[in-house]
Amino acid sequence: MAATPSLPITQFSPTKLDGNTNAFSQRIDTTNPLSLLPKCTSLRELKQIQAFTIKTHLLNDLNVVTKLINFCTQHPTTSSMDHAQHLFDGISEPDIALFNTMARGYSRSKTPFRAICLFVQVLNSGLFPDDYTFPSLLKSCASMGAKALQEGKQLHCFAIKFGLNNNVYVCPTLINMYAECNDVDAARRVFDKISEPCVVSYNAIITGYARTSRPNEALSLFRELQERNIKPTDVTMLSALSSCALLGALDLGKWIHEYIKKYRFDKYVKVNTALIDMYAKCGSLDDAVSIFNNMSVRDTQA
Repeated sequence: MAATPSLPITQFSPTKLDGNTNAFSQRIDTTNPLSLLPKCTSLRELKQIQAFTIKTHLLNDLNVVTKLINFCTQHPTTSSMDHAQHLFDGISEPDIALFNTMARGYSRSKTPFRAICLFVQVLNSGLFPDDYTFPSLLKSCASMGAKALQEGKQLHCFAIKFGLNNNVYVCPTLINMYAECNDVDAARRVFDKISEPCVVSYNAIITGYARTSRPNEALSLFRELQERNIKPTDVTMLSALSSCALLGALDLGKWIHEYIKKYRFDKYVKVNTALIDMYAKCGSLDDAVSIFNNMSVRDTQA
């Protein structure tokens, strides 16, 4: 277990907070300041809780620091991730689970490249990644697009090195990373090596083909998914409809529409919007208008 972390406390001085006490700080139980963490709604309130953990010496507990970091990464902003990094840097020996939390936060933030930079530091510290490490890192590469392809390839090599390239969590994110980085052929090679692909893996490669204007390959995999009796999701339907729209395949689009109604995928606004788009691009405006008029909830795209 990690050694006792030490953090600078000047900016979180309890005396400063006492001079400007608000309703939130008044409710904090000084014997258990973490009791209000589920009700915390802002970084400012989190810092108040942190001040009390310093006062009560709870900040010396790695589990407490982990909970504070978890809060910062749940809905990551630039400020919250900066604070999470500040807490993380104060831990002398963080474990891989804590790094995974940081990487997940960065992957959903405006600075996903920082997850890759932090991964380099983690490797240099001697930590070994697990099956929860690579999904967030690969998602970070995917969000950066083609400019992060080389980093994505290096992560793929690391996944192979650590025996995680066939992991059920890693494979779909590998496929998605390659597709988002405009290398859908590499994505297909990853997919073809999976002995029993799940619907998430199918969705990743089908979506990749649809987004790169290769609808025939997308629809071929959609048929294969059905032949394997794998239940599709609303994401599958979106890509299948997009492929029909690209091809102008009205008959196939109508068949998929019936399938959508049968399995209640029409409860999703995005699926109905995709149906409207498919019918419009296939020249069946009456069907497009009919779906639009029957939608109980509409988005701006519809």
